Amino acid sequence: MKNKAALLFGALAVVVAGVTIFNIYLNHNIFNTTVSKQIQVTNDSLKQENKELKKQLSEVCLSAQEQQKRDCLNTVNQFIDVSYHREKDGFEDRKKIAKTIMDKKLYEQFYPSEKFVYGDSYTSTPNDLQLYVQQYDGGQEEVEVIAEFTNHLVIKDENVDDQTHDIIKVFLRKEANKWVVYSIEELKTEMMK
Repeated sequence: MKNKAALLFGALAVVVAGVTIFNIYLNHNIFNTTVSKQIQVTNDSLKQENKELKKQLSEVCLSAQEQQKRDCLNTVNQFIDVSYHREKDGFEDRKKIAKTIMDKKLYEQFYPSEKFVYGDSYTSTPNDLQLYVQQYDGGQEEVEVIAEFTNHLVIKDENVDDQTHDIIKVFLRKEANKWVVYSIEELKTEMMK
């Protein structure tokens, strides 16, 4: 009888321990599943919020000051392209653009002739352009921009293939509500190997 009672008590203890372990296991899995679902819901919510904020940001208009600065930099970018990019192909198009972004005196300096005078084998192409605005606070009528770029010169007839590292200061002023380049100053030109 004592053996039976001890055996029954041992069996009951094993069943209680098994049920307890099983409950702990289930509780742990339920907790992990709940935490995982909470993290997933939070993640989805944050992704949606991020998407909405990106949409709002893309719809926000630039401030007037930032727009003026961008217009100024775009004008300098165009200026480098029409002034330092020299080849017969596209000459007329570059000349038309130059006339709209340069004052008359500077335009005549860069385009002294009606036709491209260098010939078919001459090309000069600016690359790797970096622009730096010097003190733009908004509302200014004149701005200075430093332009740094490499210029690749090829003259096929003379077997010339050179690259230069150029730094220039570009002077702009506001005319009729747009930026116009009126002067430049070459700060550095060095041959690259």
